[in-house]
Amino acid sequence: MWSALLAGAIFAAISAVGCQRETPLRVHYLPGFVPATQHVLSPLSIVVLPAGGPGAAGKFQVGAVYGADGSRKRTLVVRDLGALITQAVKRCLSDAGLKAAVLTPGEVSEHPPLAIATEIESVSVNQHFGRQRTIHGQYFSMTAHVQLRFTVADRMHHELCSTVTTGIETEPPVPVGGEAFLPLETDPAESLSVALSRAIGMLILQPEFRRAIQSR
Repeated sequence: MWSALLAGAIFAAISAVGCQRETPLRVHYLPGFVPATQHVLSPLSIVVLPAGGPGAAGKFQVGAVYGADGSRKRTLVVRDLGALITQAVKRCLSDAGLKAAVLTPGEVSEHPPLAIATEIESVSVNQHFGRQRTIHGQYFSMTAHVQLRFTVADRMHHELCSTVTTGIETEPPVPVGGEAFLPLETDPAESLSVALSRAIGMLILQPEFRRAIQSR
């Protein structure tokens, strides 16, 4: 009897895990998403180091999709986020006016210019469906959050600044003046892409970053 109960419990646990599908997210960078960040800096050379931190390489769980009953329906994952962020930072700095180049692992420059390192501090996106339904479908709420740390150093490896940026995307948008809005993004990948683009773009607006660049 006990063996039958144990076997049933194990089967139930395996079935529950099997219902939680794993969904890879195709995250991408949105150039120019943050206003006033393009063509605002002098054309100084800067090396973009490969992004590091949790989730930089391999598969990394960032969140989940939850049903109206609170159960987890899908597990959301990203792969090799560091490579994406490295290229996105390069694009962001180039669009801002700098001469940005990515330094690949093992590559050595005899006279390195300014360098910027990116550390992935946190990445998450969670979508919660409710029981309410509208003409647009089942109601849901979703929040994506990305936090990055940027460190700028000179050719002597002296740290010039270290700053943290945060990108947040919340769906549906917060009501304004009593007026509620429909969700702009329904896909967790797109919501996370917006949060990521905000976190990267906000670097250009950081006073300490601007001072470090302009001091050269």
